[in-house]
Amino acid sequence: MSRLHHLTPRRALAAAALALAVAGCGGSSSSSSQSGGGGGSPASKQDDTTLIVAQPEDLQNLDPTLSSGDQVTQEMLTNVYDWLVDYKVTDHGGKSIGDANHFVPALAQSMTWNKAHTVLTFKLRKGLKFLNGNPLDAKAVKYSYDRVFDQNGVTASLIGMAAVKGKDSITIQGDDTVKFHLTKPNTLLLGNMAQFGNSILDPKVIEQHKTAKDPYAHDWLSTQVDGTAQGPYQLQSWTSGSQWVLTANPNYRGPAPKMKKIIFKVIPDPSTRYQLLQSGSVDIAYGLPLKDIQKAKGNPDIRIVNEPSRNIVFLGMNSKIKPFDNVKVRQAINYAVPYDTIIKQVLLGYGQQMTSPIPLGTPTHTDQFNIYKTDLAKAKQLLTAAGFPNGFSTSLQVASGNDQGKQTAIWVQQSLKQIGVKVTINQLPGATYNSRLQKHQLGFFFFNNWISINNDPFYHLYWLFDSECCNYTNYDNKQVKSLIDKNLLSADQATRNADAMKVQQMIMNDAPWTFLYQPNYVVAMRSNVKGYTYFPADTFTRYRYLSKSTD
Repeated sequence: MSRLHHLTPRRALAAAALALAVAGCGGSSSSSSQSGGGGGSPASKQDDTTLIVAQPEDLQNLDPTLSSGDQVTQEMLTNVYDWLVDYKVTDHGGKSIGDANHFVPALAQSMTWNKAHTVLTFKLRKGLKFLNGNPLDAKAVKYSYDRVFDQNGVTASLIGMAAVKGKDSITIQGDDTVKFHLTKPNTLLLGNMAQFGNSILDPKVIEQHKTAKDPYAHDWLSTQVDGTAQGPYQLQSWTSGSQWVLTANPNYRGPAPKMKKIIFKVIPDPSTRYQLLQSGSVDIAYGLPLKDIQKAKGNPDIRIVNEPSRNIVFLGMNSKIKPFDNVKVRQAINYAVPYDTIIKQVLLGYGQQMTSPIPLGTPTHTDQFNIYKTDLAKAKQLLTAAGFPNGFSTSLQVASGNDQGKQTAIWVQQSLKQIGVKVTINQLPGATYNSRLQKHQLGFFFFNNWISINNDPFYHLYWLFDSECCNYTNYDNKQVKSLIDKNLLSADQATRNADAMKVQQMIMNDAPWTFLYQPNYVVAMRSNVKGYTYFPADTFTRYRYLSKSTD
């Protein structure tokens, strides 16, 4: 939920679901810079407490409950807010990873299930405070979740999806105990809670900014965080279109971040971001083209983070629109795509072929049902069997500005031409593309912005193949739907595992997508930036882990 990502979703939920799909002391979009070392001047080699970061986009809506679906804003919120549960950081072969499948208490000091797995009890840490010094207690947690459910956005949907059916299902005891009551035991709740939409806000601050027209103070929160911050950083300033500055939160519950100030520069041009990274004027540059990443690999002063992601990229084929209502046509397209060429020429090797609707890195993924290798003879045979011996003409929809999508589309166009399928690449304005996507009106389209934030196979399958919101290809297999519905809220792991295999086999055979690739998560930084921890659930950088040497 690419840096969506990432989806993305990142990351996703992802796309519409990730919207999901994942503070303090100022933060108005009209405030002036207080960076004291940003501005575009070179990053000081002697300053090991300030980090300068080049971002391609500006911040948007800062209300964590109803935040914009963009990666940049969600990452900022992830660094200024905290929530009850987070991912466990573990060592994987010398790399620090935020494990998407293991959870630890965060604002909570403990979390325990009852025997029936229907009540989850959190005990809060002692002495928790918001940035402004107000106590962060059980009442603040309850207030924040009441607001989540009253606003009825994505976060409410995710918590409700895990059988916590409303604000009355969340109760408190005293100042330090919060209970989540589930109507059915399941495995989804912690994964749905470990993200920014579950940020705990200060009731005293929110109440001051509520109005009759804005009963949740959404308008106020969309541009600032002021005293509501309680994560490792606070938003010191935000100059819209130019930069924002984070500084360490003195009241943070955990170890004090080593980087005391982080200056984010909004630099839309990727070539400029690359040049600033080369010169040492910035410490981290996001969204660099892969060709620049390749060049940067030869620079000893630059380090490339290159990690596998669960981001999925596919060509959608709408089963309600001819000729894609014919399964043999969809299968033919899958056999005609030049997978290896795309991974070499478009991804420059930074990724791998997608071999299942459940991505590599998600439990139960298997590639044993992937029958699709580039085989033009097989593709022609299937087209003939489908009633198209001479092929057909179609349009491939790509969002404008999506360079990776356009490059991929060109290779697909050239390969499909060899089986008689004439493809016109139609680049749609982003707003038009997204509108038609959400309405399920795209026939043949490139899609690349989904990471399922909950690394659960049936969570992932539900959103993309069962839900009304995000089953963009109108895929309709009654048996698949039945198995997803049966297992989504289930704690029977053996049955879930077996049924996930059945679903993967059926979807691969039905071919509602052309299963293109899973691109790696790639970011470039100066080699003296240390401690980077990769979080595959959303790919957001947690700056509290970073340090910078002056050697």
